[in-house]
Amino acid sequence: MTIEEILAGESKNVEFKENLPEKSIKYMKSVVAFANGTGGKIIFGIADKTREVVGFDKEEVFKKMDAIANAVSDSCEPAIIPDITLQTVDGKTVIVVEVSEGRQRPYYIKALGRDGGVYVRVAGTTRLADEYMIKELLFEGSNRYYDQALCTGLNVTDEDIDALCKAMKEQAVKNARTEEQKAAIKDVGRQQLRSWGILIVRDGKDYP
Repeated sequence: MTIEEILAGESKNVEFKENLPEKSIKYMKSVVAFANGTGGKIIFGIADKTREVVGFDKEEVFKKMDAIANAVSDSCEPAIIPDITLQTVDGKTVIVVEVSEGRQRPYYIKALGRDGGVYVRVAGTTRLADEYMIKELLFEGSNRYYDQALCTGLNVTDEDIDALCKAMKEQAVKNARTEEQKAAIKDVGRQQLRSWGILIVRDGKDYP
């Protein structure tokens, strides 16, 4: 996250939160919406209206990261596994929650159910999905079913997973057009492969 990106403001794939709301549903709607769309980031520690970087004290930031991870785990269905990291912007520490595009749509907030808990992004806002949009998401999810079918006959080792993660990052670096884009590329991990549906966990084992 750069100053230029912050000055550009919120968008279809970026949302700012000045602090961690007491009620997680206030940002959980956006987590679900990003998973139902093309993915996105929620940056905690930046005022959404003024775009001022306020950041967090180092003493409290890890507690807030844990709270976000637990809230996402407890609130979303199907499971969403975000990438939660710390970044320094203008000398201050912010929390970046990156949600990948989901493959098991529609994603929704458990407490609200699928009929009333499916959200999508429209421009820079999060909105409740209507009946037509939910059907479209269901169609997209069902079309990906065969891509997600377990290959239980294949034995995937830790070395295979590490090699795939390394290859994906190397390809991303090759595809980057600028040095800034290259610098922004992060390591790919096992959790991300699971979130993208490349790996599926069954009985404690990963399957492709």
